[in-house]
Amino acid sequence: MASGVSVLIAVNLFSGLTGVSIPISLLSVLTSVIGGIPGVTLLLFLNLIV
Repeated sequence: MASGVSVLIAVNLFSGLTGVSIPISLLSVLTSVIGGIPGVTLLLFLNLIV
């Protein structure tokens, strides 16, 4: 659980360097808590598709 939230925060901290960010919402936080690192990877993948 903590690893997913940590990765979500890290992605948003480095968004200035990478240009990729995930908006913090209830859905993204729940996905990162339940899914962990694969959940954040899923959010990144869906962000690139849309």
